[in-house]
Amino acid sequence: MDLQCRWQQSLPATIIHATGSAALSNENFDAPIFIEDGPYIDLLPGVYPYLYNERGHCRQLRQAFGTEISIAEDNPDLELGTKYKGISHQPKTIPNDGHPYQITEFNFKVAEVHYEAITATRDSVQAFGMTLLKSGECLRFEYEGMIMAQYTYGKWAGHQSPYIGGRRRRELLTHNPTDLEFHDFPHIFFSQDDLPLVISVARWRPYVQEICLADLWVAPGDAIVLPPKTRPVPPDGQLSDKQARDIIIDLHGNRNSALACWGSDKAALTTTTVLGNALTMQTRAPNYHEEQHPSKHPYPGSRLAG
Repeated sequence: MDLQCRWQQSLPATIIHATGSAALSNENFDAPIFIEDGPYIDLLPGVYPYLYNERGHCRQLRQAFGTEISIAEDNPDLELGTKYKGISHQPKTIPNDGHPYQITEFNFKVAEVHYEAITATRDSVQAFGMTLLKSGECLRFEYEGMIMAQYTYGKWAGHQSPYIGGRRRRELLTHNPTDLEFHDFPHIFFSQDDLPLVISVARWRPYVQEICLADLWVAPGDAIVLPPKTRPVPPDGQLSDKQARDIIIDLHGNRNSALACWGSDKAALTTTTVLGNALTMQTRAPNYHEEQHPSKHPYPGSRLAG
């Protein structure tokens, strides 16, 4: 018996046409939301040198309002998340349909990469080189060439890869690969929906071949601030174990922003991001990092997400 006949025999008679073919009311899945761009405005630090967090919404201010905070200091001794040792990395050229560029390809030496779910607190975000900005707080933010933009992230956004060519940029992958970056301009991620915003992060210690991975769950109304990051200058001469460990590169990625949607009926969530404008993105381009093995992203409390 051929496959068509076996398939038809398994269907209720009410949906079999007289012609012998099956009539399905809808032959396609609902189109998943990946990432949708929203409106944006330029930041004007010369006029408004302060940014204020008003319940997850960014406000530009001429002077400090609420509780003023400062960017947390880097502390290389801090370490949180799932640790992988003995990792390797190498440069990889992305063809990009005739406009090639280079990224760093990681190999964590595991078949499946696990991220630890961590609630975003002042201490936990500092372990990845970041600062928590709570509602009612402000900070001095005088970086030029920045915009404030609204984005909508679907819960499937992490199942997209930008490194497989322009024609496949919107392909829904069967797994969630690691996609992390750093860059010489700041970010602020505002959690403003009714579910937490999730930012995937890493602290990489390239000279001891270690990396720690986590998902920071940012409570509605909070925001996290990332200062500019640059690649450390290669050391000259022999390093002590302590010196080698203290050389860190903090990475982040926001494709998993809507992870919390997996535990609800929501398909997507909205957020505001402060990031570089087009010129800043060109002149201080991000450094991209990929690890192709499937990844697991648990909820706080150990229930696995996609």
